[in-house]
Amino acid sequence: MSADDEHQAPSTTPGGAAIPEPRNAQTLGTKKAVALIIAAALLVGIPLGYLALQENEPGEEEEDVVVTVNGDDDTVGLSMTQLEDMDIYSGSGYFKKSTGTIVGPLNYTGVPVRDLVDLVCDTNNYSLTVMASDGYEMTYTSGQVENGTFPTYDLEGSLLGPENLMLMLAFLEDDERMPVDDLRIVIVDDEETPVTDGHFWTKMVACINVGKYAEDWSIQLSGIENMEMDRQTYESLASCYYHTTYYNYSDDGEDYSFEGIPLWILVSAVDGGDVEDGHYMFNDALAEAGYSVNVTASDGYSTNFAAEQVARNDSIIVAYKLDGEPLSEGDWPLRIVGDELTGSQKVRMIASIALEGYEGSPAWELSLVGLTNATLTEWDFVALYNCDEGAHLSYYNFTEEEVNHSYAGIPLWVLIGMIDGTELNHWEFNDTLANLGYNVTVTGSDDYNKTISIDDIEYNNSIIVALTFDGEYLTGDEYPLMLVGENLPGSLRIKSIASIELADLPV
Repeated sequence: MSADDEHQAPSTTPGGAAIPEPRNAQTLGTKKAVALIIAAALLVGIPLGYLALQENEPGEEEEDVVVTVNGDDDTVGLSMTQLEDMDIYSGSGYFKKSTGTIVGPLNYTGVPVRDLVDLVCDTNNYSLTVMASDGYEMTYTSGQVENGTFPTYDLEGSLLGPENLMLMLAFLEDDERMPVDDLRIVIVDDEETPVTDGHFWTKMVACINVGKYAEDWSIQLSGIENMEMDRQTYESLASCYYHTTYYNYSDDGEDYSFEGIPLWILVSAVDGGDVEDGHYMFNDALAEAGYSVNVTASDGYSTNFAAEQVARNDSIIVAYKLDGEPLSEGDWPLRIVGDELTGSQKVRMIASIALEGYEGSPAWELSLVGLTNATLTEWDFVALYNCDEGAHLSYYNFTEEEVNHSYAGIPLWVLIGMIDGTELNHWEFNDTLANLGYNVTVTGSDDYNKTISIDDIEYNNSIIVALTFDGEYLTGDEYPLMLVGENLPGSLRIKSIASIELADLPV
């Protein structure tokens, strides 16, 4: 790959954001000095007396390290006792999932992250990356660590603006000790109960790395919906093992590796495919209808990809790292890379991604009625059908006149899990309600309906709400959905399904 096959970048370097003002200089200097003493003592085992980070008494078992703090020159491993002996803060907060669901309020006690940074760093010009044991990572600016400056929301999810809060490593939740392998970064306040973005609330914290300052950035995504995706939101996606993708290549005998996420994942954020509590679900139906994806750089250069080229294609990657480091001048913050792309398609310095030329709206809806109600559009159902490499998919196969056929769709019990009142997990089926007993009424567009006992439906993957027949969408009187299944009598093979309703629910 040659640097000459991409458009020219401006000569200016990324930047321009102000470095956050430090806390009171005298207080900061004192804290840094004390912090260095603590760090040195932790490393060599000197008793700290009044500082309370004491070495083990003779005969005591050495405690396990629960979190490691790394700086450029120092590394400090902290046990649970040592964390508890530091200055403690308590506060409460909510977090908002990417789907809009708000969780909380939750009360936490722990150590301010800025105090952990003080153990290994004596400057305010830094970035902090928190690594989770499952590989997830989140990078915070020094302003977020030192001053707790985060965007906040009201309880309806509307943006209120930034506030100065406390970024904290928590070890108590609602006064209960958290598992040592599930310590969590939280954003709280001791007076208010703020709502902040959930991707900042890193779970299963394993280590905290303090390094060079990371510039913040954002890109504009537009389509059926619109959003401004900031660095932290992108990085939360990119560090999720479901989405992380690499493009490896060699040049002049050297091996290189770009890291990022497929372009189609970013498209899914604004293509209207997310169902209730869904998570970046790609709108296959809209892609099949056709549109173009315009990727534009900060210098005005742009290129277009056809929807059919982008759809679920992991080889077109929006990269943010090269060999583990943020992209350099001329590429930053994001660039397109991948096999079989032309030089003109490898857009650098991405500023926006826009869906263009799409038409229409969902062609049909499926009504779900129960303890909660939901409406699945054509786009929603097709997204479910295609998501997670068929995680929700079931088949009804049969042979007729020596020809093999197959219906494919979503098991009826999975759809019931969306409306049966449990919110423990992603549309988790409510076993308690099912054990009490109720019925399910499936109705077609012609008002023909049949009622089935939940005893026959629960966890039964052979009763399917089918979307396709032999790989093609249903047509004729079966369109858009049909109830099918092995050993299902003809009277229950309901065509053109319009609604599914829970009936005879226990009081």
